[in-house]
Amino acid sequence: MTDPQATQDPLPSGRRSLQLLAVAAAALVLGSVVSTAVMLLAGWRYTPEREFTVAVFMQPDADGAQREAVQRRLGQLPAVDGVRVETREQAYERLRQRVNGDPTQMEGIEAATMPESLHLTTVGRDFDCGPLPSIRKMAGVDRIRVVMRTEGGRPGAELGC
Repeated sequence: MTDPQATQDPLPSGRRSLQLLAVAAAALVLGSVVSTAVMLLAGWRYTPEREFTVAVFMQPDADGAQREAVQRRLGQLPAVDGVRVETREQAYERLRQRVNGDPTQMEGIEAATMPESLHLTTVGRDFDCGPLPSIRKMAGVDRIRVVMRTEGGRPGAELGC
């Protein structure tokens, strides 16, 4: 009969736990690097905040009460600087400056033919079009235009809300 021989552990217990701790830390770091690389390769990116402008153009025959109701409703949206009203005269002047007063482009256009509008600016990673259909249905509203402004080399776009 043979005597069983005692096996000896090549590492003392203190050194073994230090080695296990090092392996666990290396696995954690490697897992973090791999998961980050996979997310970046899959197309995940940090989405920066963008600036959006909302313009509500009123119908030519809209009255002051209708404009104020739309202004109150727009005021419920998160805005950087509140709701601004652009009168017909201001819209005409802005158009005239945009075309540099070119008489051929301004032919037949008068301040009375320009629409009165309400504007607001909001900032976010995306724009929630959810509240706009109820505003679009309000009396006196002709159309709504939402534009994501050009920023930091990123192109702007008109949103189809």
